[in-house]
Amino acid sequence: MLTANINGNRSRPFPGTVGTCPFCYSEMIPRCGEIKVHHWAHKSKTDCDHWWEPETDWHRNWKNEFPLRWQERVFTDETTGERHIADVFTLAGLTVEVQHSHLDPEERRAREAFYKNMLWIVDGSRLKGNRKNITEWRNGLAEIVQGQKRTNLFLTDKAEELFPKDWLECPVPVCFDYMGPNAELSAAPQPLFLLYPGTVHRKRLVEPLPRDGLLRSILSERLDANSIHNIMQNVSKLRVGKIQR
Repeated sequence: MLTANINGNRSRPFPGTVGTCPFCYSEMIPRCGEIKVHHWAHKSKTDCDHWWEPETDWHRNWKNEFPLRWQERVFTDETTGERHIADVFTLAGLTVEVQHSHLDPEERRAREAFYKNMLWIVDGSRLKGNRKNITEWRNGLAEIVQGQKRTNLFLTDKAEELFPKDWLECPVPVCFDYMGPNAELSAAPQPLFLLYPGTVHRKRLVEPLPRDGLLRSILSERLDANSIHNIMQNVSKLRVGKIQR
């Protein structure tokens, strides 16, 4: 984890301190080496959030893109009492979950039902086939235009070739990062790919965007549930003839 409580305040890890887990309240110790991202670790094996899993530096680096006060927020369902730690929770009420390893579809659906208004950031580089295909992504996408204006929104009927199949049925947006934890591509960094939920004109809606573009979209509340719905509605009103390669 990136944060722990010290004297009631959320804190980054630093040598010589002891913190408390904000979820299970057990003792945490700082890990501040020279290789991995500095983080906190539970001092002893303990039952914490059962959705929690070991984090890579890729995962931690993504969380660190956001303000400290947004990171690792504890949620409690007022009806059931169920509790979980969200990777990121914005002031606008959007939960961002970052996922590197394989996630069982049942757990994925459970998280989506629990957080509701959320966005996934997924390591798309984990499956070599998808990573190879995404390098030629323009061949599989057709850009939507409005008059003479380019929208940077694309439709594709090849989602199964471009993106990990386990994530295609999500009812919330999924952003794929194909650079991965150990970027091996010698070419210039690939953009992120935001896959919108559902279909438009029987195709999938995709938005390639740079890392800072995704962050700006999150900060500007452009990716909450209502905004995503409005974007999908606006695109669905365009004639297919407005779409060009």
